Amino acid sequence: METTSMETRQLHSSQKEALKKRIEFSGDVNELDIDEWLFHVNNLFSLMRLKDETKILETMGKLTGPALRWYQENLRSFINWNDAEKALR
Repeated sequence: METTSMETRQLHSSQKEALKKRIEFSGDVNELDIDEWLFHVNNLFSLMRLKDETKILETMGKLTGPALRWYQENLRSFINWNDAEKALR
């Protein structure tokens, strides 16, 4: 199946929109569970076929509060997406 440049641009546009709509995660007690949040994030990443580096940046861009502080303290520990995901859990 061949895609045209117009289809490719539309796909990239929808991917950007999907990334914008990701929900934030703070790690607060009353919030969504990390496993559920990562499930949604991983589904999106699977559809988009992102590189590990991009997955980490996109995920960390949606962290707030205690989760963001944790990320800032552990920033250098992540070599790939699997390491980052394990650490988040």
